[in-house]
Amino acid sequence: MLRIGTFAFKLISMAFFASCATSSHQFFDSAMNDRNRAPASLGVPNSFDLDQDDTDKSSTSDSIIDPMHNQAHADYLFLKSEMESNAGRNTGSVELLKNILVYDPSAATVMQRLAVEYYKSAKMSDAMYWAERAKAVSPERRDLNLLLAGLHTAAKNYAKAEALYKRLVKMDDEDTESLLYLGAVYTEQKNYPKATAVFQTLGKHSGYSAKYLAHYYLARVYSEQSKANFNKVKDELKIAIKLKPDFLEAVNMLGHLIEKKEGKDKAYAFYADHQEKHGPNSKLAELLSQYYIAKNDLDKAYVQLEILDEASEDLVQVKLKMSLILIEKKFYDKAVIKLREILVLAPEADKVRFYLAAVFEETKDYKNALMEYLRVEKSSSYFEESRLHAAFLAKLMGNVDQAISVLKESIDKKIENPSSYFLMSQLFEEKKDTKKALEILISAKDRFPKNSQVYYYLGTLQDKLNFKTDMLENMKKVVELEPGHAQALNYLAYSWAESGQYLDLAENYARKAVEKEKEDAFILDTLGWVLFKKGKYKEAVQALDKAHAMQPTASIISEHLGDIYTKMNLHNKARREFIKAVETESDSDRKKEIKSKLTYIEDKLKNSRTPSSLAPGSNTDEYP
Repeated sequence: MLRIGTFAFKLISMAFFASCATSSHQFFDSAMNDRNRAPASLGVPNSFDLDQDDTDKSSTSDSIIDPMHNQAHADYLFLKSEMESNAGRNTGSVELLKNILVYDPSAATVMQRLAVEYYKSAKMSDAMYWAERAKAVSPERRDLNLLLAGLHTAAKNYAKAEALYKRLVKMDDEDTESLLYLGAVYTEQKNYPKATAVFQTLGKHSGYSAKYLAHYYLARVYSEQSKANFNKVKDELKIAIKLKPDFLEAVNMLGHLIEKKEGKDKAYAFYADHQEKHGPNSKLAELLSQYYIAKNDLDKAYVQLEILDEASEDLVQVKLKMSLILIEKKFYDKAVIKLREILVLAPEADKVRFYLAAVFEETKDYKNALMEYLRVEKSSSYFEESRLHAAFLAKLMGNVDQAISVLKESIDKKIENPSSYFLMSQLFEEKKDTKKALEILISAKDRFPKNSQVYYYLGTLQDKLNFKTDMLENMKKVVELEPGHAQALNYLAYSWAESGQYLDLAENYARKAVEKEKEDAFILDTLGWVLFKKGKYKEAVQALDKAHAMQPTASIISEHLGDIYTKMNLHNKARREFIKAVETESDSDRKKEIKSKLTYIEDKLKNSRTPSSLAPGSNTDEYP
């Protein structure tokens, strides 16, 4: 919460800027006022160029002779000084103002402007000097007294500021502005009794603004004075808000107070109630929309965003939040409309275009999705991801060549992650160009030498191509870069089990992989197969039974169980598993191989059957 001292300082500091901006400027006004003369173009003579440096023209003999020329030139210099000030060039403004004083050394308004420009340049002593000079010329001018009082407050010369504000109040007992600033000075000094008295006096004035401001600043004084003043602060703020319902500073302060004492939910309930009673307010709508979004109350958040959509200056962000809520609630048609509204306002908003494409993709409007993804610019941070989605959609729509072309754009741009290489390799595999697919992954390895996934995808392709030695080397590299990579550990363990090598290390790797991926039936199958190769048949069966329960239609697991039961001379169980494997296997060569194992077992069973073995209660499949 903003401390009252800081607020009071800001209030007073801004006061003299406001008074200068609204006060009458004798030179500028005369140039604008055709009662005195009809000057060329608002008092700027035709011979003057606004882009020309005129600071050295102020004392020519012609200008001394011609009073009208003097006045017009002074008006022009004042106008130009305003332009310099508005552009933030305080030094230029100061020089121009000083040149005006050549024409009229007693121009209090010019001195006033000089004080303000020096203050803006943080030159307090110079600002004070010119403010004092201006007041000396026109001691009764209220705006000059306010300016000087404000400067004294900024310089912490509180006694002088207090004296000036008191003088102004004495001059005009209806001067509520000076009374307000006087109270702020007392507050700045933490003289709370005097501040309270001043604001209470302010509240007795008949003026509308005086009354609500008095209660607001009393609340601030009570808040600053003691944390125990919760109820007094609350009461004063309620009065201020009742007098001026759209007084947002008071509403915010009361909301913060409630949040601190009663919790965030109570505070935002107050904001919502205030808005319901007094009508939409964009500032409250912004607060409430953020609150409801954080609470995941998207319907209420959307209502507040609709208020902002009518009033906010940052429509792009408001509409984007509305779009994301619509997407979250799966109102995709409305989301598309809102996203397109944003793109009308900000055609370069690539994030918005990406979201629009994603909505089209979600609704299976692949043609429009592809078009929007491809419109994301190369300079965008969404470029690579948009091209990945575009390539995937092109592939989905049957245009593999377009997908490859899209990915080539990303690869040529030297992308930051290897995903495009992976998809490109898969696309060449689909085209049966395994040589090109392999080349793509090898180039990815050169581009991303520390990326474990690059070596993993390269290893899997080499495994498909039966380059076992290369595959093992790349899987070892994966484990070196990422020791917990379950799939690479699984590859190595299974390969060693198949070759009968490094079985202890194979078991170690398989167990690590199972620990990482407890629900992966094929990794559990690898562990069972390694245990079988090590002669641990019972443990192998336990592992494979669990794997089979997870994937009952996986032919390789059934086949492995059949192989183990064969080794254990449990022929009926082996036959049962081989039958399952044949039924679930889709590859014709593999099916043929499993059938040969089934035939072998059935022959074994046929030859081993005897009357005693077939008697009721006999069981040839007990563990030995």
